[in-house]
Amino acid sequence: MEIYNPGSFCGKKILVTDTIKVSESECEKFFAQFNFLELAREICRLSSKLFLSEKMEQFKDVPYTDKTLCEAIVLAAKYAKKEELLAPTDEGLRIILRIALGEEEKNFLKHSDALEMMTLASYEQFRDSPMHMVSRAWCLFTDAWPSKNTIQPLKEIESIVGISYRSILFFAMASLKNGYLFPYDNSSELSSFFGEKLQEDSHLKFLNYFSSKKADWVNRSVPPAYISKPILNSEEIPVGQNKVVYFVPAVNYLYARVTTGIYHDLSNFYNKGAKRNLFREEFGHAFEKYVGMLFDFYLTSFDVSREIFYGKQQNRTVDFFLKKDNELILVEVKQSGIFSNAKFLGDHHSALNDLKNSVGKAIKQIRVTKNLIANGLQELSAFKNCTIVHSLIVLYDRLYNANSICKDLLKTEYGNLDDISVINISELESFLGLQNQNQDFIEILKNKAVNYPTYDFNEMWACAYKNRVDSKTFLKKYYEQVMPV
Repeated sequence: MEIYNPGSFCGKKILVTDTIKVSESECEKFFAQFNFLELAREICRLSSKLFLSEKMEQFKDVPYTDKTLCEAIVLAAKYAKKEELLAPTDEGLRIILRIALGEEEKNFLKHSDALEMMTLASYEQFRDSPMHMVSRAWCLFTDAWPSKNTIQPLKEIESIVGISYRSILFFAMASLKNGYLFPYDNSSELSSFFGEKLQEDSHLKFLNYFSSKKADWVNRSVPPAYISKPILNSEEIPVGQNKVVYFVPAVNYLYARVTTGIYHDLSNFYNKGAKRNLFREEFGHAFEKYVGMLFDFYLTSFDVSREIFYGKQQNRTVDFFLKKDNELILVEVKQSGIFSNAKFLGDHHSALNDLKNSVGKAIKQIRVTKNLIANGLQELSAFKNCTIVHSLIVLYDRLYNANSICKDLLKTEYGNLDDISVINISELESFLGLQNQNQDFIEILKNKAVNYPTYDFNEMWACAYKNRVDSKTFLKKYYEQVMPV
């Protein structure tokens, strides 16, 4: 099968493949020849190849992503049968992946705007590092969480799901191997290995919370069921077994669900319909502390200052000042970028409204702080002789095309934004992990501003710093706290 490369967009390669587009009746006829359990097992066995992969994966000559496998499972759940029918051959599986790619393409072609298509493609194809997600979540809910906060997230998670958060992360890791799994007969037998008391029904509670049935997967919700409930409950017991089998077509989606997805669970739990959301307020303090922990760990040759209060009203500046000699970086931290409608429907009207309430507020804060420094505010006198090199907006949530499409959407409201870059927390973790001993944080920002202004940071690494290695030094210790010894 041909794979075409017609160009790139801000460092992201655009690949076009030959898909198969079929009508609903043709699709039903094709999938009806397969036994659902056999078909789902063959599709899901491809999932492990996507885990930790940094290249485009292919089956035979057909490229696929987590989204492709989930679309294939949706079609299998909709049309495949329970009867003892065929298991797919390699050629059959190849055709199934091409049909699934065709379904993805149909979704893209509902949009006439190429930039909306790029937004959809980004959220469906790119992913965060599993190690980053797990380590970050554990640090945020433990060391970074202020003890004075009202909410204790680990207790809240256990009350909502029914098992400890560490157990949730452990069971997610244990779901990687085959792409399918059964409820553990004796979860408690894992206690000595895991180092934490597990109840007999611990694994079943995990499966019940993070799985959904076929009907939910087939229903086109926003976000899709394979994002909100990434484990599929087949509702079927295979021959020779005595338990229902569960499928995991996208391990990367599962890791995202038990980390950033848990953040959304807690946020929704504390959404009481009022303007204030106590969890989001307290998480904001924890996330800001987490970013500060990263700066303190990596930027040892910088003076790192937290936000400064000024005036009778005790107004606040940006969250961080990073000073080295007479050069200064202003950093503002925010939780969100855009929400479900913009991510999963590609709706740029929704995206602009979301961005105004997140990135837009950060832009205003940066500009107010710049003016205060320029006007000689006494509380900021330590920076009066500094040259402001650049400004960074750090987001907890993933915001793809942040420095191209998103900044273009914001320009009509905020004017020229060349002096500001947007970076998500995963990119910042990698950025800081890529530091040389002489700590070239400022030089990298200057390089980006001049030569890669529209690139997201991950794409800049790939283009400009091909030989760098992410040490993950800060994150490793938190990963080891979760992983069984």
